[in-house]
Amino acid sequence: MNPSGVPKSLTMPDPAKQAIQRDLSALFSDVFHIEVTSPSTDLFETGILDSQRFVELLVEIEREFGTRILTEDFEMDNFCCIEKIAALILSQKSPQNSV
Repeated sequence: MNPSGVPKSLTMPDPAKQAIQRDLSALFSDVFHIEVTSPSTDLFETGILDSQRFVELLVEIEREFGTRILTEDFEMDNFCCIEKIAALILSQKSPQNSV
């Protein structure tokens, strides 16, 4: 966490995270035909994600990134923006989670 209480994974530039963010933006564009204006755009408040698209997104994340989102991570906050989704995917792909 940085001094403002925000996890470092959300504030520090990370090439792997940035690549996932680009891939997620492309996924929204290609699959949902929606342009997300920035990685921090709130996907729920803007109506980009609803319950049906959320389920579709989970399927697409599994297909595109080869990772499953654990049920304990099914919190709206983890999916409110591309930035947080990318951090979640990165955490799922980390060596400690592949045991």
